[in-house]
Amino acid sequence: MPSSAAWNEKNVKGTKEHSIIKFYPQARVTEYDEKAFDSVELVTGTQPGSDGEPEAKTEVIEGRIVRYVYEHKPGTSAFEILRQYEAALGKAGFVKLIAGRVDKLPAHGKIGGEVFGAFRLDRDGKPAVYTNLSASDQGDWIESTLTIAEPDQMEQKLDADADGFYKALKDKGRVAVYGINFDTGKATIRPDSEAVLSEIRKLLADHPDLRLKVEGHTDNVGAPAANQKLSEARAAAVVAWLGRQGIKPDRLTSAGFGDAKPIVDNTTEEGRAKNRRVELAR
Repeated sequence: MPSSAAWNEKNVKGTKEHSIIKFYPQARVTEYDEKAFDSVELVTGTQPGSDGEPEAKTEVIEGRIVRYVYEHKPGTSAFEILRQYEAALGKAGFVKLIAGRVDKLPAHGKIGGEVFGAFRLDRDGKPAVYTNLSASDQGDWIESTLTIAEPDQMEQKLDADADGFYKALKDKGRVAVYGINFDTGKATIRPDSEAVLSEIRKLLADHPDLRLKVEGHTDNVGAPAANQKLSEARAAAVVAWLGRQGIKPDRLTSAGFGDAKPIVDNTTEEGRAKNRRVELAR
């Protein structure tokens, strides 16, 4: 537990300042974590609720994830921290998605503390940086948590090519494929998926006798019925893409399994990212 003077001590070992969002003045970083590629669920705005009132909207962001926990100088209020970030982020080009005292915001498990803010920076018309901030009085000190997510495609370290896929299919009868990305909550394939999809097309072209079942899988975020429907639509979208590239329809089938077949535990963001996948099966 921080002492009343800890705010004036050095940041926890290994802490690095973000290139856009600078260290909060007169505050100490007590916890710091950075992952080159991970996933995190963040508040990204509001949407109409079932009762017509606004509710918080969340998305799972994959990419570089950085998290800071600060202890602030005594006398600093949680509301001041929110407003300071709001001003600094605004100058850096961020737009405010949702911000204010928590008791005035839509109730949601991802909104906590006394104050909360969600902001986004766009580049070339696309989201480049998301950040969520919460701050609260801990009794002897004021604490804030800042999470920064920079959406990006994972660098594929396994053999994500036609030969690697074929070897896995030959050895195990199936292979999990990462790098086929979809718009959030939809079956629309994103343009950055083309490299991986092209390797699947090459796999089928190189082995004309090969027939594949394309399977869609999701994590457990959301209702099971919705996840089932989404997984089916995404698998069908991959089959349709391959068909447009000249692969005969009788060589492919599709199926969706929703969140029914996780390969790792869904209790962590990293686990959920691994469970969101397309699999190829002989």
